[in-house]
Amino acid sequence: MLLPTLLCAFIAGASPVPGYDVDSPVDDRQLFLKLEAATAALADKGVGSIGREARLEQCRRTHTDAVRLSAKPSPSGTPLEGSELYRRGAQASVLIGTAYKCNKCTKWHNTLASGFAITADGVIATNHHVAAGTTGDAMGVLTADGRFFPVVEVLATDKAHDVALLRVNAKDLAFLPLRDDAPAGTPIRCYSHPANTFGCISEGIITRYFKVYEPERNGAVFMQITADYARGSSGGPILDPLGNAVGMVASTSPVFTAPSTPAPVAKDAKPAAQATPSQQMVRHNCATARALLELVRPQ
Repeated sequence: MLLPTLLCAFIAGASPVPGYDVDSPVDDRQLFLKLEAATAALADKGVGSIGREARLEQCRRTHTDAVRLSAKPSPSGTPLEGSELYRRGAQASVLIGTAYKCNKCTKWHNTLASGFAITADGVIATNHHVAAGTTGDAMGVLTADGRFFPVVEVLATDKAHDVALLRVNAKDLAFLPLRDDAPAGTPIRCYSHPANTFGCISEGIITRYFKVYEPERNGAVFMQITADYARGSSGGPILDPLGNAVGMVASTSPVFTAPSTPAPVAKDAKPAAQATPSQQMVRHNCATARALLELVRPQ
C-alpha cells in the first residue's frame, strides 16, 4: 500500500540525523574522509561505478522512461516545524563525491556536491553541471545515515535548466515529492552541504521565477530565492513548508555597485583613486522542480 510506504519514506522513524541536535553533532571530517576513501576505491578498481566516458555519453540523454514517481506533493496542509523540515531534508539528501586526479600528485581528490532522492529505489536529483563534470573517474553518494552507493547510471539531463537524474542501487531511501507550482512569496528552506559542511539548513522565500538567456540556457526558467548557500550546495533541495521539493540549488550571481568615474584632473595632478565596487547582494538561482519532472514525463 502507498500510505505506509510514504510514511516510512518521509518520516523514517525518530532516529537522529547528523546535526539535528546537541546529542547528534556532525563530524564533518569523518564523513568527508569516508566519502573520499569510497570514491577513490571505486576509481582505483575501475568497477562498481560508471566510468567517465560512459557517464559523459549518458549525459546526452534528455529523457527517461525508467522513473516512476510514487508520491504526489501536498499542496496544502499544516506547515511543518523547522526541525521536521531539517529531518526530511537530511534524510532524503545525499553528498555526492566525484574522484579525480590532479596533475601535481598521484592521490585521488574529490569534487563535492549535493543531491536528493526522488524515489525510494535510488533515483537521485542533482545538477547537470555536477553529472557532467569532465574530470571525474568515479562518482558515489553518501546518505545522512552513513551509507555509500556508487552512481551506476545517468538517467537523463537538461543542460539548459541545469538538472540531472542519477541512479544508485538502493532500496528504501527516504525521498522528497516534487512540487512544481509554488508561487513567489512561498516560504522555503534550503538543505545542502556547503563548503565542506555536511548538512546545513537555511530559510527564505521564493522571490521570483525568471528566464535566463546566458549561453546554452536559451530562455530556461529558473527560481530565485533568498535562502543562503555556498559552493558544494549544488543539487541541494529547496523545501516548501509541507516538505515538498520545489526546486534545487544551481548557482549564485553577486551584484556589485557600479564603479564610480573619477572627476577630470589637471595634467600634473595625481589621479583620484577609483572606488572599489562593493557587493550589494547575492542572487540565489535555483533549478525548478518542473525541470526535473520534465525529465520523466511521458513524451
